[in-house]
Amino acid sequence: MHVGKYSVKGSPAFDALIDRHMQRIADEVWTSSYSKHWKALVLLGGYGRGEGTPLIGRNGQEMPFNDYDLVVVTDRIDPLILGALKHLEQRLTAELGLPVDLCPYLKKNLPKCEFSLLNYEMKYGHMVIRGDEKILGRMPDYPHDQIPLSEGTRLLMNRGKLLLDIKRRMTVGAPLTPEERRRFIKFIFKANLAFGDCALLLRDAYDISYTVKKERIKHLGLDGLNDARGVISAYLRAVDFKEYGDSQPLETANIHIWLDEALRHFQDVFLWYERRGLNRKFRNIKTYARAFPHLGNEGSALKNAAHNLKTFGFGAFPHLFVHPRIRLYPAIALLLNDHTDPADVRWLLCSKQGTFDGLCDDFVKLQQRFS
Repeated sequence: MHVGKYSVKGSPAFDALIDRHMQRIADEVWTSSYSKHWKALVLLGGYGRGEGTPLIGRNGQEMPFNDYDLVVVTDRIDPLILGALKHLEQRLTAELGLPVDLCPYLKKNLPKCEFSLLNYEMKYGHMVIRGDEKILGRMPDYPHDQIPLSEGTRLLMNRGKLLLDIKRRMTVGAPLTPEERRRFIKFIFKANLAFGDCALLLRDAYDISYTVKKERIKHLGLDGLNDARGVISAYLRAVDFKEYGDSQPLETANIHIWLDEALRHFQDVFLWYERRGLNRKFRNIKTYARAFPHLGNEGSALKNAAHNLKTFGFGAFPHLFVHPRIRLYPAIALLLNDHTDPADVRWLLCSKQGTFDGLCDDFVKLQQRFS
C-alpha cells in the first residue's frame, strides 16, 4: 500500500495534485504586495499531518476533500496585511475549488503561543511549504500528556457550531444543493471525530495521528457515556472516510438521520465530558448552563476583563474576569437542544434577541471572535 505525503492511502497522483496546489498557493502568497514580511508558510490540518482525505469519485479519480488550512508566519500584522491575506484567500479558493484559509501568526509571539489544541497540532503535525523550515521550533514544547481538558470543551463548542449551521439550514425546507450536502457531511464527520477525540483526551490517550487514535479508541473505557459503542463506531467511520473517502455517501446519505445521530451524540458526549472534566454532577444541560460562570478558568483576569468590556460593555458585570468563551460552552449546548428556554441563552450571551435565529446569530458572532 502506498503511504502518501499528504494522506494515508492516497496515490502518487493525489500527492502530485496537492503539490501543485501548494506550489500555487505559495507562489501567490510569496509574490503578494506584503511578501517581504512573510517568514514561512505552514500547512496544517489533515494534509499537514499526512492524513488528508482523498475523495474517490465514480471514475476512481482522487480529489482533495479537506480545506487547505495554512499559517503565514509574519513579522507584522495590521489591517492592510489582514486585508491582503483575505483577498488571497478569496482568489485562491475560487481558483482551486476548495476553501483556502491563511491565518497570520506573528513571529515574535511564537515563543508565547498558548497551550491549545490548535497550537499543539501545529507544533507537532505540520508541513512547511515555503520559508524557514525550522520556524515552529520557536514555539513552546507542549507536553503530550498535559493538554488542558478545556481544549476538549473548546473543540466541542466549535464542532457544535457546525452542527448548528446544518440545523438552521434544514429548517428552511428547500432541497440541499450538492455543495451543501458535501459541506454538511464534512461537518458531521468533523463532529464525530471531535466526540472521539474528547474521549481520548479525557482518558489521556490523545495523539496527533488518527492512525494511532483509531486503534486506541477501540480499547477505551467510556463508563457513564450513553451509547458509547455508537460514538466509537461513528468515530471509526469518520476516520475510515478521512483515510480514503468514498464519494457515494455524499450523494446518498440521509442528512436528517446523520444529523439527528450527531446531535444526540453531542448532547451525550458534551455533558459526560464536562461532568468528568469539571468533576461536577450536572443533571442535564440546563443545570450545567445555570452553573455559569463556574465552568472553567481560561485566560488572564486582565485580558478577560478587556475582552468582556469591549464585547458586552456593562453587560459583562458581574462576571467581568471570566473569559467570554466560557459563555459559549453552555450556549451551544442549549442552542442544539430542542427543549431550551431562550431566556437561558439570552442571559449567557448578554443578548436582546427574541428569536432562535437571532440568538444563533449572536452566538456565531461571538464564536468567530473567541473560537
